[in-house]
Amino acid sequence: MQAKAIILTALMVVGLSSTAIASNPAEPASAPAVNNTITGVVLDKTTGESLTGVEVRVEGTDLRTYTDFDGKFVFENVKAGEYKVLANYISYGINETKPIKLNSNELHALNLQMETLDK
Repeated sequence: MQAKAIILTALMVVGLSSTAIASNPAEPASAPAVNNTITGVVLDKTTGESLTGVEVRVEGTDLRTYTDFDGKFVFENVKAGEYKVLANYISYGINETKPIKLNSNELHALNLQMETLDK
């Protein structure tokens, strides 16, 4: 009888300990996920053709990429804030967007048209 009481007491202690650990995790809660995306395409303003290899960057950040064969680019997980997107390509002028305001969980699609410098 006394052995049963000791075993029952031990099980209760283990049960209470695991409940306390589960309700008070040692690690802090992680920051909310950032799901902001800026995407777009870069085209020649005169011909409408897509431009491959254009450097595209988000001003005020380290975010930088190049357009693919279809002139498309994507920036994912951009922090909320206000940004300009700049496109730079050899023999074309720099294209700068108006400020874009990103809130939580937004997608911004841009259509950037670039003009050649000889005009």
